[in-house]
Amino acid sequence: MWLFWQTRSMAELAKASADQHCDKLNLQLLALGRIKLKPSRNGNGHFCWRATYQFEFSSDGESFYLGYIIINGNQVIKIETPAYRVAD
Repeated sequence: MWLFWQTRSMAELAKASADQHCDKLNLQLLALGRIKLKPSRNGNGHFCWRATYQFEFSSDGESFYLGYIIINGNQVIKIETPAYRVAD
């Protein structure tokens, strides 16, 4: 049961982070899903889960691109987006 609540919390953090990142760059968030989950340690050395989420976004409403969010415990480690076409 603990794993369910922990991964649910991480998914909510990933969604909020993806929304914020896309809003900041004037992108449209299309979809988000977890692609990897593994045991890890946080900055204090305590056990936690490390998850990688993949999200689809569009910059012009026609094409889509894949970005990634890495979360360790309850902290966003990295958000990556590839080069994308800027809408006119």
